[in-house]
Amino acid sequence: MNGINGLMENHTVEITEETFKPFRNLGGYDYLGRTHDYLRTPEQLEQAAKVCSELNLTGFVMIGATHTLTDAAFLAEYFLETGVKTQVIGIPATVDGNIRHNYVATSIGFDTASKVYSQLIGNMLTDSASAIKYWYFIRLMGRDPSHLALECAI
Repeated sequence: MNGINGLMENHTVEITEETFKPFRNLGGYDYLGRTHDYLRTPEQLEQAAKVCSELNLTGFVMIGATHTLTDAAFLAEYFLETGVKTQVIGIPATVDGNIRHNYVATSIGFDTASKVYSQLIGNMLTDSASAIKYWYFIRLMGRDPSHLALECAI
């Protein structure tokens, strides 16, 4: 719970139907929490290994964008080098669409964002057809908005 800070402090919770019910369809950030910390120093990697070993975890899932996936790679390499049995899984999640690899079709968030924006752009197109005297400008969010703009254009 609570991202990297939760891992460092061994703050865990069992996910059950009852504990998750108030957060259903709201996304995972509110339930699990998140931080913007990195997991790269030898002390952090050692603490992560200690916690995962104490909890006897077979797997540790990290969901996020480029920084999170980099941390997952560092952690997986450290676990391999030190013999920690916990497998590290990195799941790409970014609305920017800036994570590309032959084995990653799309990231969590990008498909949803592009579909929502495309629908809004279509709505504005309908409005603009009936109001010829107005100009409409659309600005898309994100670190690499060109990926999102291209997907919406397609």
